[in-house]
Amino acid sequence: MNEVASFRDFYKFLFIVISVLALSACQLTGPKKEAQPVAMEPEPIEEAIPPPTDSLTPNQRVRKALQHLQQGDYENARNQLNWALMDDPDHSRANHLLEQMDADPIEYLGLKNFFYDVQPGDSLSLIAKNFLNDAYKFVILARYNKLDNPSKLAPGQRIRVPGVMPERVKIKAIPKQKPEVALTEEPTKSLVETDASTDPETATSQLDEPTPTTTVEPVTDVEPASETVVVVEPEADLEQPEETATTVVDRTPSSDDTLSSARQLHAEKDLPAAIYLLESENSRNPEAAEIRSQLASYYTEYANQLIRQDDLENARDTLEKLIILDASDSSAINQLIYVEDKIEARKLLQKAANEERGGEYQTAYRTYGQVLTYDPDNLSAQESQVRVRNQLTDNYHRQAMQLFRRQELDEAIGFWNKILELDPNHSLAPGYKARALEMKQQIQRIDSKPN
Repeated sequence: MNEVASFRDFYKFLFIVISVLALSACQLTGPKKEAQPVAMEPEPIEEAIPPPTDSLTPNQRVRKALQHLQQGDYENARNQLNWALMDDPDHSRANHLLEQMDADPIEYLGLKNFFYDVQPGDSLSLIAKNFLNDAYKFVILARYNKLDNPSKLAPGQRIRVPGVMPERVKIKAIPKQKPEVALTEEPTKSLVETDASTDPETATSQLDEPTPTTTVEPVTDVEPASETVVVVEPEADLEQPEETATTVVDRTPSSDDTLSSARQLHAEKDLPAAIYLLESENSRNPEAAEIRSQLASYYTEYANQLIRQDDLENARDTLEKLIILDASDSSAINQLIYVEDKIEARKLLQKAANEERGGEYQTAYRTYGQVLTYDPDNLSAQESQVRVRNQLTDNYHRQAMQLFRRQELDEAIGFWNKILELDPNHSLAPGYKARALEMKQQIQRIDSKPN
């Protein structure tokens, strides 16, 4: 009985301990809360690019985008750039401009900057070219300064330019060489050489009197004089002012002199030298309207000369300078578009030729098509695209015939469709495609008959 009682007491004790632990656990954890639904943020929906309403080359679209960007019209500029990239995804300038439109200006250009006061004749493109080495960075420079309309830049307006202000070139005075004094002549004594006891009147009279020049014989065993000898320049030299920075600047040729020299160089058929002279003068004196007008005329003439020589890269650089000088010159803008199209077509033509040599006929065919987008009259691209097209259609037809013989009709018909997309007038593809479709229908009818 005692053992039974002890077991009973033990189980009672164990039950009490378990109950206490369970109650403690309930108090610690507390009532369970229902899980709250997590609000899902809606995924951003990419806006569809509207279809273009005109047919322009990628370079023409980029140039049109630049005109919008000059006015601060980012929406239309973005559309033009996106349309340009549809035709040419690797267009470097379109990608560069879109990058500037989307980038954070401070991260892109840096926090360090200096103030610049806009000068007459300045544009944001010119400032970007001078300080950022890229005229097309006017887009990010405008955003850096929070300018709504980059074209409305007024003289005297203060803007921030990223980087460190370049040091200004200081004109140093040219020291005048003093004439050498012959060793056989005794230097003339000046007022400094007079005795300290001499009164001012006596000193003045001594200075006014001409001092005779005597020949000094060499003497040996004589101690040198203790007094210091000061060489005095001739009286005529004393009257001439020392050359300073101001006098050096005054000797710089005037705008009229520069204009005359430039015209002389132009007459001598040295157009680059004439342009260099006018560019230097325009940077020193941007308010000289005649200099700017003559420089614009020479830019136009030089660009036409370079285009005739097929030097398209230098022609493009010259036209860009002309547009920076006068952004309203529509003929220069159109000519720049023409040159840029030719340059892009030349690059793509080389790329397509490499692809063709590597046997990448499908890629080469598309690239030749891009060449013709930029330069529709390019005979080399036209002939090459026809040659690559014939190579492609021949390859497709051989594959289609192999599939047709194995009665893989759907795959064979797919290849003949590719041929007809490339060459609707192909001599063999329409007939074989029709036979494959007829055979396919016959097989379907046989398969549909009941056994």
